[in-house]
Amino acid sequence: MSASPELLQRLQSPLLEQVAVPLPPALPCLCFPELIEAILHDLFEQEWSQLSRRAALYLSWMAAKAEAIDAFVPAESTITRGFELLAADRRGNSFGKIQVQCKELGIPSVLLRFASLVAAFLNVRLLREHLSRHALPFPDLVFTQNVDADYLNYPRALKKILDLFPEAKDVFHFEVNEAITEDYVNTIRFLSQDLGLRLVLDDTNRMDQQVHLELLEYADWIKIDFQATAMLETRLRNGESDQVLWHLENYARHSQTAVMVFEGLGERSILKRFLENRWETSSTRLYHQSRERLPRPPWDQYLGVIQERVPEEFGLYFKKELCD
Repeated sequence: MSASPELLQRLQSPLLEQVAVPLPPALPCLCFPELIEAILHDLFEQEWSQLSRRAALYLSWMAAKAEAIDAFVPAESTITRGFELLAADRRGNSFGKIQVQCKELGIPSVLLRFASLVAAFLNVRLLREHLSRHALPFPDLVFTQNVDADYLNYPRALKKILDLFPEAKDVFHFEVNEAITEDYVNTIRFLSQDLGLRLVLDDTNRMDQQVHLELLEYADWIKIDFQATAMLETRLRNGESDQVLWHLENYARHSQTAVMVFEGLGERSILKRFLENRWETSSTRLYHQSRERLPRPPWDQYLGVIQERVPEEFGLYFKKELCD
């Protein structure tokens, strides 16, 4: 299974910029309808041919939105270190609403997941090309993308996408979905070792404990999700500061990861202030991820805040100015 020469040519600079389509007026994010359709047709010819034209168009206009990941401990590392990239449709809708729309249109979940992945890869490639064209260095940013069974059940398709976007191995961490069961552990190990994928591991809130333990050694980052972050803040308010610190320090030592990311940690969070003052485990840096915060300069000039244009949604969108 290999990509056609025509598809490969269309993915190369400067042709990529020529097919990036900004969406005015409400949400001028970047979409790549021609390329997404071509890639999904190439990867899943049978599934794609069974879609209605309306369903195919909906997937083709899939976009990517981002959440900034900033370092906050140690204090001198207060920089934007990365972004989690999530699915968004052309109206800025989040994944839950997208799933409802896909169900109404008869779109298989696997096509939605791969459309989202392709949109993410295309946005990152265009960002790299934009910086290169203006003689700006591409920093050591990490982009994360959630991985569930829809990817793991199609390893050949995932390998083919990585062949189309080889730079993804250098800039992407794949976040293992908390719903993954133990029968997928060997597949994840294969993807990590043979395809060169770097992994982000969700915390243990909903992930099977055995799966969590078996994958810890493969994870470069640990994500503490929104619910776990809220639970830790509640424990701090209840006077359990020493227990919270012991728990997190023990977690960091056991996982041997260099980065621990807290999702939903606001600037005025009691947990953020606590860790800024008390964290002394120098081998593990602390990061926070927010869907409401602009990234630190210079990244604020490349991304806009969705809720300023679509108040009911959250996140960052890639600005159309990248291809102006």
